[in-house]
Amino acid sequence: MSCHSCGGCFTGVGCSTAKLSKKEIMTDASRFQSLLDLAASQDQLEHEGHDHVIPTIMSELSKNVYSSQTVLFKAHDELSLIQFLDLAKRLYTANVVGVHIAWAAEYCEGDVKQLLSLLKDGTEQECTLLLQHCDDQAEIHEMFGTLTTGSVGRVST
Repeated sequence: MSCHSCGGCFTGVGCSTAKLSKKEIMTDASRFQSLLDLAASQDQLEHEGHDHVIPTIMSELSKNVYSSQTVLFKAHDELSLIQFLDLAKRLYTANVVGVHIAWAAEYCEGDVKQLLSLLKDGTEQECTLLLQHCDDQAEIHEMFGTLTTGSVGRVST
């Protein structure tokens, strides 16, 4: 998070941005990658019982935001497992998590295949427009939700 998205200096409440240390970022990224690897390997193995890896990936990405969970469920239904895992990795890498997933899907008019294509094959300008849309929606959400500036978070740094 950049200082531009905090607002704490101007409100007297202090900094409201939580920034992970480099070590925490690496640990979190490694953990998420291991979930993706496990899901990909379980696709090739016969296993009994209910698989909790995909719901865990969805929960991690959506940060338990219902509107984003519905986008991820739709993606899981419409995409192959490999495509879904690719989308999940690209969303995570782009920092499009939590409510930002719903806004990214909104930008693509609910078309998860288009969202994957945009993140995978889109030009830098197209990806920037997507991320800017997510950040703009976060700002509007904060403004009309009377939340402190930066409390929703931003995908761009």
